[in-house]
Amino acid sequence: MRTLTQPGAPLQPRRLLEWAAPATDLRLCLAGGQDLLCGLVAALAERGLRHAAVQVIAAEIARMAYLTGAEDPSGARVATYGPPTWLDGPVTLIGANGILGPGPDGDSLLHCHAVVVDAAGRLHGGHLPPGDVLLASGGAVALATPLREAAFAAAYDSETNYPLFQPQRLTA
Repeated sequence: MRTLTQPGAPLQPRRLLEWAAPATDLRLCLAGGQDLLCGLVAALAERGLRHAAVQVIAAEIARMAYLTGAEDPSGARVATYGPPTWLDGPVTLIGANGILGPGPDGDSLLHCHAVVVDAAGRLHGGHLPPGDVLLASGGAVALATPLREAAFAAAYDSETNYPLFQPQRLTA
């Protein structure tokens, strides 16, 4: 088995935990012709939500890209994103999960991973980059669980040398 050693000092404690109040899921329906992630961020913003767990349960995709990990040649990190893999539709979503929270610049960021099947029936999976998942005419359906009292925000992580979503206590 290969062992990876991160370049920086480990965050202590490594496991971070905040308790959150339960919330009711919202069903979101997106029309075709828009980007999946940008559409979800906009739909949640319209409802006043900046923090949520998101599960995409169905989507018809016309064209998309996804990213997978690759060794970081600079050595600054153990891994970085490799080049995008592009798929032309029809692409069928099997499932996707994401976290909505403020990114390093404070703007809303939806970090999402998905598994899809391409037109030839091949399975693909990875990180979805915002702006690169164009929905086909069937659109998408997602469930979003608003996060209350505690949520996630991207913050610099000294161990991985990346900004990572970390739990935070929300104040009223």
